[in-house]
Amino acid sequence: MPEPTIILDAAALHRALARIAHEIAERNESSTEVVLVGVQRGGVHLARRLASLLEGIWSHPVPVGS
Repeated sequence: MPEPTIILDAAALHRALARIAHEIAERNESSTEVVLVGVQRGGVHLARRLASLLEGIWSHPVPVGS
């Protein structure tokens, strides 16, 4: 069995999520209208992490659904 290949380590994943969060913030002037919805399995966890990053940018919680 071949050795597994690491595509993103923890630091690279955090940088990618931070970039995505900043893109969301830049493209949505009315931050109170943003809601994140994650698809079950990995998407819910991803939506929660993005919401946490966006809360740091906007200084208010971002609703998350699944």
